[in-house]
Amino acid sequence: MNNLAYKHLDNQMSSVLPARAAYPANQQNAPERFDEETEQPEFELNETDEESADEIQAESGRKGRPRSDKARRAILKATSALLLHMSVQELSIEAIAKRAKVGKTTIYRWWPNKTAIVMDALASQPGVQGPIPTPKSNAEAIVMQLEKLIRLLHSKNGEVIAQLFSEAQGDLKAHKIFADSFLMPLMDAIEYSVEQGKKTGEFRASLDTRMAMDMLCGPIFFRLMAHPGDFNQAFQDNYPQQVVDLMSA
Repeated sequence: MNNLAYKHLDNQMSSVLPARAAYPANQQNAPERFDEETEQPEFELNETDEESADEIQAESGRKGRPRSDKARRAILKATSALLLHMSVQELSIEAIAKRAKVGKTTIYRWWPNKTAIVMDALASQPGVQGPIPTPKSNAEAIVMQLEKLIRLLHSKNGEVIAQLFSEAQGDLKAHKIFADSFLMPLMDAIEYSVEQGKKTGEFRASLDTRMAMDMLCGPIFFRLMAHPGDFNQAFQDNYPQQVVDLMSA
């Protein structure tokens, strides 16, 4: 793989969640990252989020960022804090507004619904948008991306993602936001690596790319939803390399 291809791959695979979901044009300011230190700082929601919304509101009268940005940050902090104690299904716009000390109209100024807020709150977590190391091959690139996905789903945020996945099944708008914000960046990165691997001879030329993507990612979500007890460290350590080996030429 040449340097140009690696550059493209790095851009595609720099995150599982994009820096900013595709919302209307007046919603372009990317969320700031949280600064909490946890035992697993890559992905975990943290108890220190509990007072963050109040702290941000207290800052709103000081010099610095506009009040609207303070309110937006307060909303994201409030959402993460509430998700420490309730599921996505139990979460409501009213609860977020009350926690963040803002009106519901302020929330709808930036987000179309609850799913969009939760996705942005997840995207603002430290490490979620961090790049993976430069792979030596297309096969290794896929292994790294699968390992990162499993680590994310195995974390506290993984519970939230599973709940979002479940809720999105009955809501077309929520499904589109979930797919655009979480699934498509992952699928695009894997599809690129599969296609490049077929060209370089790492994978069989006759391999169906779409089916290969289902083979790579399907078992991860199936195990998470159907057999969560088996979604463990052993699975994380062994599955990515074994499934890529099955596709190798």
